[in-house]
Amino acid sequence: MKKVLLVSIFVGLWLFLSFGSGMVQAQSLQGKADANKDGAVTRTEMKKALVDRYKNEDANKDGKMTNDEYLQARQKNFDAADTNKDGVVVLEEWVVYWCGTAGDASKVKEPVKMDRNASRLQKMDTGKDGKIQPNECVAFWAGRFVDLDENKDGKMTNDEYMNRMKEMAKMMDLNGDGVITIEEYNISWVGKNKMPGKEKKPAAEKIPVKK
Repeated sequence: MKKVLLVSIFVGLWLFLSFGSGMVQAQSLQGKADANKDGAVTRTEMKKALVDRYKNEDANKDGKMTNDEYLQARQKNFDAADTNKDGVVVLEEWVVYWCGTAGDASKVKEPVKMDRNASRLQKMDTGKDGKIQPNECVAFWAGRFVDLDENKDGKMTNDEYMNRMKEMAKMMDLNGDGVITIEEYNISWVGKNKMPGKEKKPAAEKIPVKK
């Protein structure tokens, strides 16, 4: 009888932590991408995670993600981040959704804006070590929240988010054909690949010619 009671208490506590608190959810992108579970995400790990992410967001599985499919996926992001289902996403919900922890998100006051000049990884990797550390993930997504919260009331509504995502879809669609290819998707997230053989070689030392 005591064992049954203990099991019931344990299950009840697990259900509360998983659902009642509204903050424990599916594994974050940072967690999924961190293949070797060392706490940091490398460019290679992120690219591998993006392959699966792109496939999931390609709703009709034709190998192309239209701007409409991209927006459908962003709606799912918003719904998943809104863990207490009150119709808005607050800072903690948003950062936990992406990073798995809110960390020092509340200390971030400056917005992080996206453009075609730098990828998400480049903006996240403030330590310039080629890895996204947990605190860098938190700082980036907290900054994104500050930017996306148009009226600065500490809550991101669905309209605020989706209106900005329409702009994001156009920004990611580099050639403006209404489709975000996997290459364009990767450029937005991790930047362009370095082309092999394009590195500048040191100039050969000139040997003086005797006349």
